[in-house]
Amino acid sequence: MLRVDGRGVFLGLMALAVLVPVAALFIVALATIIQGGLGALNLFAGSSRRPAEMKAGAPADQAPFFSVHIATHEEPSQMVIETLHALARQQGAPGYEVILLDNNTRDPALWHPVERACRGLGPNVRFYHVDGVEGAKAGALNIALRLTHPAASHVVIVDADYQVEPDFLATAAAELRRSDDDFLQFPQAYRKDGGAAAGLSLELADYFLRHAREADCAGAMLLTGTLSVIRRSALEAVGGWSARTITEDAELGLRLRRFGFRGRFVDRLVGRGLLPMDFSGLALQRYRWTAGNAATISGGLGGLPTRSAVQVFAQLTAWANMALPLTAGLIGGACAVLLGHDGRAATLLTDLSGFGLLLVALSVCLPMVLSTVLRGRPSLAVILDALSVRIAMIVPSALASVDALLGRSGSFERTAKDETGASEKVGWVFSALFVVGLMLLWNVSALPWFSLTGAALLLLPLPLARATCERLAAYRASLRITEEVRA
Repeated sequence: MLRVDGRGVFLGLMALAVLVPVAALFIVALATIIQGGLGALNLFAGSSRRPAEMKAGAPADQAPFFSVHIATHEEPSQMVIETLHALARQQGAPGYEVILLDNNTRDPALWHPVERACRGLGPNVRFYHVDGVEGAKAGALNIALRLTHPAASHVVIVDADYQVEPDFLATAAAELRRSDDDFLQFPQAYRKDGGAAAGLSLELADYFLRHAREADCAGAMLLTGTLSVIRRSALEAVGGWSARTITEDAELGLRLRRFGFRGRFVDRLVGRGLLPMDFSGLALQRYRWTAGNAATISGGLGGLPTRSAVQVFAQLTAWANMALPLTAGLIGGACAVLLGHDGRAATLLTDLSGFGLLLVALSVCLPMVLSTVLRGRPSLAVILDALSVRIAMIVPSALASVDALLGRSGSFERTAKDETGASEKVGWVFSALFVVGLMLLWNVSALPWFSLTGAALLLLPLPLARATCERLAAYRASLRITEEVRA
């Protein structure tokens, strides 16, 4: 059976643009309109200042009992042990247990040390290794839910690489006393986020600095996969975790919202994790976020208030863009112009495609820059580093956006959190775009202005991706130095 994905759509649309530019023009026009809508949502994320209404606080004598769930698969044992030790250092916390569910890890040398560490941390830390788990992280978390202590009132999700602060669970309990919420979401942050990693951290944190804050003002915050606190009865009422999409966290958050459960974003750093170790890991992570979140929308937004539905949609499309069909239209249309096919339609196609690509660049970069400048925190160098990452990530996000529209978002793949196999390669796609951009600019006299703008934009991903590789290499080195000092 023929499998259609984003790459096939790209090649097909490029061929259509060469042979029948007027037909491709309609597709590119639609992509441009969609991109305009995505850009508007992205631009206004974070513009609200009105906080969401909170319900009255729960009685003080109803202290929560937390069940902390950590799902691991092929993770470095020392990293996971440090995560466990951070949880063991909790101060002022209510009653809690920790369930570490290692699933489908083939090498016992990875999970045996973790099992021993769990035994040494006392009876409230339990380790399970299960093979044949289906549904990736969602499947593992469902098993952990079934193993949860009967007295547990809330489930807390912590990723294997996250080291939480000593007051994390105490803070979560205090926030639950403040308001009668069914789930809380704390922001994600990263270790060693200064120096070479400052721009990378800013680009990733932009979601929480803008989208999460805006969603919270609209009472529409979803879940983001770690540092999440969920009322157990609410989680069980909606059927637990689902592997329907590769972002099981956002999908669960949407189901909770549709069932009428309330959640809130708590804008306080309570833990830090690791950045992806190389560019391919970063690109894979961005593909998963983009495709999984976009696929989550297919479940529908029915039952949500209008303002909440808009903000849920904005969160789920925060990484999406229409660069793939626009690039195909630009390249195919330019070929049609140079070959003399249907001159007027081909010229209009290349111009509109170039304008659309400019709109993509502005949509993904301008809101982050404006928000950062208005806050007045990072230096210009850090902002430029963040822009480098953001522009380079347009490529995997573009492929993921089209794959999600076609109902193909791939399978769940973990982001590597160790240096094993780390590479400084960026992939042939970036080199191909650079070469095509040069070829189009070589024919500057034959192409309209906006198409040349689009061609110039095709030159950017390759050098910016390589710059991101250098930043990630420096980040890996900083982690290595820290480990050597600790040893």
